[in-house]
Amino acid sequence: MSSKQVPVADSTREDRITALMELLRPKVEDRLRRLVERAVDVSEAEEFGAIEYQFRDAGLDLANEVRQAAVASRKKRAT
Repeated sequence: MSSKQVPVADSTREDRITALMELLRPKVEDRLRRLVERAVDVSEAEEFGAIEYQFRDAGLDLANEVRQAAVASRKKRAT
């Protein structure tokens, strides 16, 4: 097999990744936008403190959305 050929299993995997990325992209972009706005708008007094927890929580929420989307995708394939 040449280096340009993609095994069928990898192609299927790549298709699943692409589908999940397309599903999650709007949510990710929206959350990223809100985080960037918050970072730009925060006062110097708040740069360290509560904002750190907000950013951490946003990251955890995003990780959970990815996990839930992956689980839902697997369930769809099983039916």
